[in-house]
Amino acid sequence: MMIYDLAKRFYKTDSIAKKTLSVLLVVFCLCCVKLCAEDTSPAEAQVMREKFVAEAKKCVGSPYVLGAVGPNSFDCSGLVYYVARQALQKQLPRTAKAIYNYCRIVPDREKEIGDLLFFKTNDTSPITHVGIYIGNNQFISAISDGPNSGVVISSLNQEYWKPKYVACGQFIKSGKKPGSAETEVKTVGEKKTDSSANINFKGSSFYDSQAQGSNALTADATLFCNWTLISPNSFMFQWRGIDLHTNLRYSKWILEPGVGLGFRFNYGMGVFQMPILLTATINDYFRFYTGPVVTFGTPRMMVSGDEVKGSFFPGIIGISISTPSINIAKVKAQIVQDINYTVFNKTDNSALSFTNSVAAGLIFSTGIRVTFGFGNLFKR
Repeated sequence: MMIYDLAKRFYKTDSIAKKTLSVLLVVFCLCCVKLCAEDTSPAEAQVMREKFVAEAKKCVGSPYVLGAVGPNSFDCSGLVYYVARQALQKQLPRTAKAIYNYCRIVPDREKEIGDLLFFKTNDTSPITHVGIYIGNNQFISAISDGPNSGVVISSLNQEYWKPKYVACGQFIKSGKKPGSAETEVKTVGEKKTDSSANINFKGSSFYDSQAQGSNALTADATLFCNWTLISPNSFMFQWRGIDLHTNLRYSKWILEPGVGLGFRFNYGMGVFQMPILLTATINDYFRFYTGPVVTFGTPRMMVSGDEVKGSFFPGIIGISISTPSINIAKVKAQIVQDINYTVFNKTDNSALSFTNSVAAGLIFSTGIRVTFGFGNLFKR
């Protein structure tokens, strides 16, 4: 019914901006419905894991070539990239470090076949090597030198790999049934991990396909400084105010839907605004949002001072891009760059001219985001 009502609004609006925002809000709602319907069961996930490992075993014996992604030769990340596409039609990042950031990092005692194992083999990067776990502390990877170069099966118990092992990551949902006590005994070095530990912040995302209840919720707050380069009659830097965005998202799915509330002192237009945000966050680096806006006060155009009117719906649309996170205790911090457009109309609700519409509504924001796992923040 909500989508039907939005469609009716769409056909009644006059401006291109209103129609565009309405369509994007409808698409957001449809995406959330689709995500709810596509959740993978543990049994299906286990089949995916077995296919992934079986495809990896076909590559054993292939030579190592730096930068190669198959089908006849590979480097370490190229092997993982190729096997994921062949077996699962999944597109992973291309480097070992980027794959590490993409995955959900799990305790070693919870690793399963089809998980990815990450290593630091030199000082060039925190993560320099990746392999595919096949069970019994063995993994398949493409190795550049040594007595067993090429795509080979190695053991985590080998003296070479033991001190270089960093973490285990999942990009396929767990194949274990919820509540299952099935775990694998950890035998690698002294890196013991408590399964009751809080959210692991090593990865770039809080995405957790097994999370339940409040543990599946992630909250964040972003403080922005707003600015623009466009006014009705010039092109120059202008300060536009400050903005606080709060957001609560459901992190069980890769595309994490959420809701939020903004508090904006719009200095450029001389008003205080409260956007009500519907958000979609992808791997902690990208966020799309849209929603209605409540405006307090009478907005006036910069330079001319002409009185205009803030639109409630359509209200705002924006996108945020974040840097990799810095972990601080139980929270993590990121620098965020945002661009958004807020709708303003003439006092009779007719559309502003293109120049005035852009000058009034297009805002760039630079800020800092602090994120925490809602269900685990207060756990010891």
